[in-house]
Amino acid sequence: MTDFTPRNDPAARSGCSRVLLGAGLVLLVLSVAGGGYRWWSVRQALREQQARAEEQFGPVFDKLDEAVRSEQGPGYDIDETIKVIHEIDLALQESESLGDWLQQMARRDYHDVAPEVLAARKELMEVLFEIYAKQAEIEDQEEMWGLTSELLLSALSVVGGDADLGPLGPSGTLQVDREQARALLEQLKERQDARLQLGRDERALENKLIDRLVAYADVYHRYVEEWDRLCTVRDRAYLAVANADWDTAVSAADAAIAMAPHEREAHILKALALIESGRIADPETAGDVERLLAEYIDRHPDRTAPAFLLRGVLHARLGDLDAARLDLQQAAAYYPRQADALGDMLDPYRMRSYLRKTREGSYVIELYKSTMLGAGYMSPDLQQARLLFDAGDFEGGRAKVLDHFSRRRAQEQWDFLLSDIEFAQVLLGEDFRRIFPEDQYLDLVVKPGLIGSRLSVGVRNRSDRTLHNATLVLALHFTDMHPDDYEPVVAGDTRPAVLAHETTDFGSVEIDFDLWGKHKSVDDIVTHRAILVANEAVLWVDTDEYKIAEAREFHDPDAATAMARAEAEARAAVAAGGRSRHGLVERILADARSGSSIRIDDKALLKDGVTITLPKELAVLRPLFRLQYGDEVFTADDNLIVGDRIELRFDSVDDFGSGEHRGDQLQLVASTVLGDLVWTWGPEGGSRFRLINVVGQGG
Repeated sequence: MTDFTPRNDPAARSGCSRVLLGAGLVLLVLSVAGGGYRWWSVRQALREQQARAEEQFGPVFDKLDEAVRSEQGPGYDIDETIKVIHEIDLALQESESLGDWLQQMARRDYHDVAPEVLAARKELMEVLFEIYAKQAEIEDQEEMWGLTSELLLSALSVVGGDADLGPLGPSGTLQVDREQARALLEQLKERQDARLQLGRDERALENKLIDRLVAYADVYHRYVEEWDRLCTVRDRAYLAVANADWDTAVSAADAAIAMAPHEREAHILKALALIESGRIADPETAGDVERLLAEYIDRHPDRTAPAFLLRGVLHARLGDLDAARLDLQQAAAYYPRQADALGDMLDPYRMRSYLRKTREGSYVIELYKSTMLGAGYMSPDLQQARLLFDAGDFEGGRAKVLDHFSRRRAQEQWDFLLSDIEFAQVLLGEDFRRIFPEDQYLDLVVKPGLIGSRLSVGVRNRSDRTLHNATLVLALHFTDMHPDDYEPVVAGDTRPAVLAHETTDFGSVEIDFDLWGKHKSVDDIVTHRAILVANEAVLWVDTDEYKIAEAREFHDPDAATAMARAEAEARAAVAAGGRSRHGLVERILADARSGSSIRIDDKALLKDGVTITLPKELAVLRPLFRLQYGDEVFTADDNLIVGDRIELRFDSVDDFGSGEHRGDQLQLVASTVLGDLVWTWGPEGGSRFRLINVVGQGG
């Protein structure tokens, strides 16, 4: 049989080889073509990614370049510089993607920012641009964003000293060097299992990123230290204002202005201190204050509200009431519009968290917030109310006060509610009390819930006035808080009315939240107070226990207590010119001598009761009453306002009608915020007593 297998046929073997060779050539061509196509695809993807990177980074680079060119003048605003540093890094932390972050940076205003900071930030971003331009795949872009954003934040948070202070702590020492930055990068890459797609330039670009990061960190820290030094001097001015030490406030503000001529806060503090010190009685000083505020308004046209307010106060003190009224109206118009701009430094102030660890630090923060957002002394409404009261327009002043607190409620600015009512009591004095002189006749009723961390809250109204549209805001003093500090908590829903001679239930409120990093519940409450905001009045509402303790503290001869009270009065003196109530006491004493009466309520087989009526105006002094008879002391079983009288009822005092009573005098003692008032009645036989005298003691 013939063998036809190809191996035995030379021609066949030759043909097969040619077929194999052709196939190999085809495969080679296809392979080269495929490789070329892949190379071309990668190059095309990189070109497209380069274009996308230019489109995203370009607006930011243009904005930074423009700001650097425009800020080549004689100075910059260190506060604005720190704010921008903080905002950029805060946006870096909160943005979900590089695109989001870049959009925020392109929208922001870099006016008055130090050019060196902007230039260093741009150089760092140029490296990020180079890296981003090489990340053609979506997954690589996401890894790049996660890795580089965390690297920047981690590197800038490396601070020597107290780690709790953060990058804006006092006199910290930033210690970022190349070795630390490289170690951070390697740790992040390992933890995130990420690798930047950098090609042959990987090591060079990583080194470039580290170099630029270290350079920016050096610039960053130098300006943070500069701001820190400024804050040290400026904080002294804030504390001096809080203590009404006007000379120190002026000198500290001058020192701060010399360090940072374009800053805002010290300029406002200096003007306030010069006004309240009384130096404006000198026409030259008054002119200096006028120029200082005019320059502030010209320099900061988008943040003029505090300057207009102080200029209004200045004009009022100088007797130009029309100009004062106009300035205060402008301040009132601009504060809401400027709230965001004026408050944008609050985040850097929050980063100075150490301030909240002391009472003095809290003064700095609270006074800053009040100054920049229009609360307390810096409230245009309260200052306008003062002008109206001074002009004898009580109803106009009353309406302005109530409008102010109504807006606070509508805006839910509960923190400012506390400072506003404190300053209204001092700034407006007797006139503020006249709005609702019966405030002592509203009692806070608080009971812990049976389950969980809840409080049941109500208001007992012992006055004869019904308050409408009433919102109750608890002011709770917790453990670890400084004395006189309170945390506001809204209690339930607004009630249609707090009825006269009734108790209104405000429901229950959950007390379960973090306060400065510490968990607080009902068990952590030291003191319960509240503020009631209604159509007719705004007033403190306290528990009976608090009122009694307050009266005892006022009469405590202990030097430490007296010093604490004097310190509180000095802080309140920021509202200089607040009216004294001592004149009111004299008028009340005169009315009490002619308008007080006593009645013995005979009770068969039982001890008789005593009913005493007093002038209603006495309520403005927030009295706490006790009746003394012989060696016994009685508290009122009923203490109500009825019409134009205060009616006190004491049950079971003595059997006066038996003829066997001791013949002792009856003394009624009213402990008030300005000392004791004492009524003395002498027996006339049987159940009759006559008024001997009414005198004031202490205060």
